[in-house]
Amino acid sequence: MTFIANKERNFQKYLENHFGMVLPPEVAIFYSEGVRAGNREIWKNDIKGEKGYAACDAGFKPTNSFIQNFGHLATKNVVEVDERKAKEFAVGRGLGGIALEGKGGPVVVRCAGFTIGLGDYDAKERKVRNLVPEKRRRKINDSFRPG
Repeated sequence: MTFIANKERNFQKYLENHFGMVLPPEVAIFYSEGVRAGNREIWKNDIKGEKGYAACDAGFKPTNSFIQNFGHLATKNVVEVDERKAKEFAVGRGLGGIALEGKGGPVVVRCAGFTIGLGDYDAKERKVRNLVPEKRRRKINDSFRPG
């Protein structure tokens, strides 16, 4: 495994380049047993328990919890769907017939301003593979009410 210096800064650059996403000033991206996101005011304190939550995996692919919390800030690599497709995605199905610019990779799936979760866009197949874990799908499905 290759060591990557300043992983948290590289993740922020990835967010800016791939998603056009700039986080609010009160959100900190820091390294603590992995790249994590948390409240800037408390992450350095000696608090027992988990500091923030996992923001990405080792390859900088964002976690679903991160995307579900901050996906509304994305301006690039976003798939906007109608309510029918949103409900299909929320229960774990992929999306077909999607045309996006670029070569593919992680995308934010949204409906009516509501971020459903993370998908993986295959430009050749024009499909979005669902990357939302089952335990997060139920929560989305039970609470989804586009406005």
